[in-house]
Amino acid sequence: MSDEKDYNFCLMPGIKTRHIAGPFDVNTRKPYYEIIVSIQAHVRNQVEINQFILGTPDNCQWGWDINNKSTWPAFVIVKKDGEKM
Repeated sequence: MSDEKDYNFCLMPGIKTRHIAGPFDVNTRKPYYEIIVSIQAHVRNQVEINQFILGTPDNCQWGWDINNKSTWPAFVIVKKDGEKM
């Protein structure tokens, strides 16, 4: 079964999105997810990111609400345990 989710994407100016990275164990605090936004500082500084955990203690998902407040596209890369997904 293939994962059709796009973990590397472009967020156009003025757009908000919710991105669910994947399952998360609240007891072990693993896996470690991170999000990288654009290489251009003027864009990166205008992208608002709020992380969250959804679900119940035994069935959680790690995610982010992302809001591109810049006038440029923001390129987003999601990593899991240091590796691109």
